[in-house]
Amino acid sequence: MKVRSLSVLRRPVTGAVAGQVTQALAGLVLQVAAARFLGAAGLATFALGYGLVVLATAVCSGLVGDSLTVLDRGDERTRAGLHGWAALVSTAAAVLGAAAALATGVLPVWAGLLLGLATAVFIVEDTLRRLLMATGRFWSLPAVDGGSLLLSLATLVALRIDGELTVASFVVAVLVGQTGASLVAWWRLPDAERPRGPWRNPALRTVFAFGVWRAAAQTIRPTLLTVVRVVVVAVAGAAAYGPIEAARVLTAPTLVLVAGLGSFLLPHFVALRDRPVSDTLRKADRVAAGLAVGVALIGAAICLLLPWLGPLLAGGQYEVPLPAVAGWSAYAVAGAVLLPYSALATVHRQQRRVLLLRSLEFAGLAAVVVMVITVESGAQWAPLGLAVGPVLAAAAVRGLILAPAAQGRPDRVARAGAVVGQRLPRALRNAPRKGQRP
Repeated sequence: MKVRSLSVLRRPVTGAVAGQVTQALAGLVLQVAAARFLGAAGLATFALGYGLVVLATAVCSGLVGDSLTVLDRGDERTRAGLHGWAALVSTAAAVLGAAAALATGVLPVWAGLLLGLATAVFIVEDTLRRLLMATGRFWSLPAVDGGSLLLSLATLVALRIDGELTVASFVVAVLVGQTGASLVAWWRLPDAERPRGPWRNPALRTVFAFGVWRAAAQTIRPTLLTVVRVVVVAVAGAAAYGPIEAARVLTAPTLVLVAGLGSFLLPHFVALRDRPVSDTLRKADRVAAGLAVGVALIGAAICLLLPWLGPLLAGGQYEVPLPAVAGWSAYAVAGAVLLPYSALATVHRQQRRVLLLRSLEFAGLAAVVVMVITVESGAQWAPLGLAVGPVLAAAAVRGLILAPAAQGRPDRVARAGAVVGQRLPRALRNAPRKGQRP
């Protein structure tokens, strides 16, 4: 029994899940602190800013993180291209983040500048994290997240001793925590995988040709969440959105866990891409069903514990609405169903069609806008409206991309793949798969 337990602990998927649990815990603790010390309006402001940082990170995660997982990192030009895009995206995000903070006046000048730096460091840390996943070092992720959590909490405690916590205090905490996590991630990477030269003659077009579609797809969900926040705050006010964001905080570990498993599924399906599509599609079906059931059970448990968890989170300052908690849980279930199909289709180079079909997720945004504007207390049901989109997208990706290929009718998939192949640079079209000699 002991040997079997150790064998389970050594499995990559176990390490991936553990890494996402620690990432969820780190994010949850920070958001719980914001919910308790910033009040409803302060929490809404922090959530909006944090959401924009996550949105910028999603761009790099799709453009660079997915590319370094699928493309040949051993090729010097490809490696330089990955470095170049990571630097470009993080720098651009830093400038835009600082400019937005200074233009809106929600932060002091010094904190606005630090927000730009924190955004860049957040993106760098996420990229190093994706590199750890791509190299199979999943059990290094808890050390990265633990370092981030400890440093962030220590920063908040030090600032709390000196005075009241503000949104600016949390910007400093994020910067310190992510900087420490980046250093830990660098230390845990194999020496050959650490991001350093050569930078000359980077294959920027090669990386862009593959990653741009994944980057666009990765930004759909953060964009939806950001738009929902903006709509609710604009219509009902920041204080009205605060409790809905608090409900999201309660389900945040589930949402992060689902996203993390998606990061694991991509390299997992890369390893299986030489198998028949019918086999891998059945595996994707099982994964989707298992994730949906597991996430639904977690969501139900949170709803049952809400009478205790709500006051604990909000500190008695406001009530956390049950419809919002149930809606965020349903949204997590819908996202879990979509992930395996999206990852499998991407491995078969159908990222453009996946992006097109994932645009169906914006149908949920339309439902949110209608509810917020026309229904009394409709903002509480906004998360449930979002859940419509991922379900439609999952059905479309499975039915229009994967099922024809699995049934020996790859005509639609092949035509789409041919179009993508014609537009890819020659270096990518002819790139050997991992494990093959060039």
